[in-house]
Amino acid sequence: MQNFEPHHLYVHVPFCRLVCAYCDFVTVGGRADDLPRYTDGLLAELAIRPAPGDLRTIYFGGGTPSLLNADQVGRIISAATNRWASVALEEVTLEANPSRREVPDWRGLRAAGVTRISLGVQSLRDDDLHALARGHSAEEARGAFAAAREAGFDDVSIDLIYGIPGQSVGDWAAGLEAAIGLRPDHVSCYALQLALAPDEWAAPPRPGALRWRERMVTRQDDGLAAEQYRLAEALLDVAGYRHYELSSWALAGHESRHNAAYWSRRAYTGIGAGAHSFDGVDERSWNAKDLDEYLADVEAARRPVSGVDRLDEAARAFEAMALGLRRIDGVQRRRFATEFGADPVDRFARGLADVAAGQLIEIGADRLRLTPDGRLFASEACLAFLPA
Repeated sequence: MQNFEPHHLYVHVPFCRLVCAYCDFVTVGGRADDLPRYTDGLLAELAIRPAPGDLRTIYFGGGTPSLLNADQVGRIISAATNRWASVALEEVTLEANPSRREVPDWRGLRAAGVTRISLGVQSLRDDDLHALARGHSAEEARGAFAAAREAGFDDVSIDLIYGIPGQSVGDWAAGLEAAIGLRPDHVSCYALQLALAPDEWAAPPRPGALRWRERMVTRQDDGLAAEQYRLAEALLDVAGYRHYELSSWALAGHESRHNAAYWSRRAYTGIGAGAHSFDGVDERSWNAKDLDEYLADVEAARRPVSGVDRLDEAARAFEAMALGLRRIDGVQRRRFATEFGADPVDRFARGLADVAAGQLIEIGADRLRLTPDGRLFASEACLAFLPA
């Protein structure tokens, strides 16, 4: 019997013209000549992957997916929709870099089937971009946004970074207000994270990048970053953006449907080097991170999976709470009880008492959700749900 549960596809494109020093994703600098080969590898992986459920969203992430040309993107979208027996696409997102050195064919991408653009703007202040060692200017970011609009995209998201050493609250406010002035449909605000421990790296950073991180991390101010986050909540709310996830704000109807699948623990397939997959129940798996290892596997018609993790009931319950609390609306108590056989207030009574007393979690009649302070200390709040 056909399973028509929603399913989602993530396509990882690790290539970057320049690898940002703060990036912890699976990326590779240069090697643009390998893009055609990599595209063929993605198609080969698609052909040997199961295609369960009802395909609802496709997300091209990276790296810099906009380094793929429109024809390559179109081939992948077409292969995915042909691979799945049941398709009801609601959203096809592609991340793009706003540099003039790598301008995509915006109209071609739209014709290929992309419906949503996510621009890695990071800031509309050149001082911030210089501090982050980004390869574009604020003017280029504005130009990329305008070009996407002119090409007919009516769903454009921008990413911004706060907590940058040397960035004051006033600087952040100025950059955020400039971003709001563009009137994007969606805004994501991320605190600058500088992983220094090897077990936090998707891939070891270059020596120069590690030195940059070590220098920058000594200048970070958590208190200042918290003030900047609170300011983002206030300014975006006034501008009409609904805060629907810890780092995400959207105009009505423009929430990311693909990302919402992650927070709801829906099934998804990840293809590409380092991509992760989840069967929607208890199995998480991930592909080889090394580009050459990945290509060797798929070119030999081998599944490139390098690891599988089976989640026990306690781990699944923890994920349900930790991911669910990322949503501003929180976790529905009845839904949790239906899946796990007990109300979360009863199951996690001891841990909840501590975080509720610390005013990090609000316990409502029908749901649990993070308080404003809890949104600043989400990791600490989720300790209440760790398996004993």
